[in-house]
Amino acid sequence: MNLLENIRMSLSSLWSNRLRSFLALLGIVIGVFAVTAMVSLGQMATAAINNSLESVAGKSIIIQPDYHNGGMNFTRLTEEDINALSMLPVTLNPQLNVSGFYEKKPGDRRSIQISGTRGNLPKYDSSIKIAQGRFFSDEEARGGTAVAVLNPKAAEEVLRTSNPVGKNIRIFFPKGGRADLKVVGMMEALPAMFGGNQPLIIMPTPFLWRTHPDVVRGKFDFCVLKVKGNLDVNVLQKQATKIIESRYNKGTFMIESTESFQTVLQSITMVLQAFLGAIAGFSLVVGGIGIMNIMLVSVTERTREIGLRKALGATSQQIRQQFIIEAVTLTTAGGIIGVASAALILWLISVFVPFLNVFILNPLTIVLALSVSVLVGLFFGVWPAARAAKLDPIESLRYE
Repeated sequence: MNLLENIRMSLSSLWSNRLRSFLALLGIVIGVFAVTAMVSLGQMATAAINNSLESVAGKSIIIQPDYHNGGMNFTRLTEEDINALSMLPVTLNPQLNVSGFYEKKPGDRRSIQISGTRGNLPKYDSSIKIAQGRFFSDEEARGGTAVAVLNPKAAEEVLRTSNPVGKNIRIFFPKGGRADLKVVGMMEALPAMFGGNQPLIIMPTPFLWRTHPDVVRGKFDFCVLKVKGNLDVNVLQKQATKIIESRYNKGTFMIESTESFQTVLQSITMVLQAFLGAIAGFSLVVGGIGIMNIMLVSVTERTREIGLRKALGATSQQIRQQFIIEAVTLTTAGGIIGVASAALILWLISVFVPFLNVFILNPLTIVLALSVSVLVGLFFGVWPAARAAKLDPIESLRYE
């Protein structure tokens, strides 16, 4: 009896016990699906975060106060600092970020994010895209004109309209006072992870200096240095650090690049992938135990058949081979179905989940999942196969 005959008999045996084979198969399908989906979801999340960070900040350096070092008395950037940094081959975007309120109805005040920026911001920041109207100009910004640009959430929540251009908006400040501005534009929504779901109003920084009681003229909360061309971000980060540390004590400001953020995020997601993959791997072990149980039952049920085959000249090696083939066939089929199911679910997630809009199914993940499923079949099929091979043919023929 050759290998091909053993394969034929194994497939025939599995097909004749379809329900039992399917139930054994199911554990492997779930295990391979879980491992493949968890690892791939981690990779998709990493890619989505990196793409969002790249679209919002690009190759940038961010300078902001070290809040941990200074506590509530942290030092803010000044206009002189911005002028010193302007010597670098970067595009500067100094900003103020403060809180405010709007009235949903008289007496019902809700929070809103307020950002003070320079004029013509889309020219310097590619993440800012205007959906309606325009962004306020450099002249309006320098003059502190009472103009504003909203994000879609602010237009919906504050003005209750999808077309806010030309309308007036009133903002209240935490320590008293208010400001009335004319809406000149509405930008496209930022990704959710960067506050796209929060109401945001952008206005000229000088206007905010003049009207907000909590800000000081000439001061900024942070500055984004967008690197021009293909210049080395790390080199420019060192140069920016040298300029800032020549003006302040070391540790007064945090100076970080988007590349360092990406590295940290990648490390976190890799740990999560390994953790989730390990948890999902337990389901493969459970599926393997199910395969072993089914194969042991099969050995018991087919005792007379095994005795008859041995009486007709089948060797112990051939009997062992048949049962191992059955176990490996089950796990391999389960692995293929599990990977296919994971691919389908991942594709549906990439289509219907806005944040995870990158479909990733690494070929290495597929090979690893299928290899593990085959190894599970080999590992958990050895004992039942060995037990079948050791059966005495005479005793087997007497088995009822």
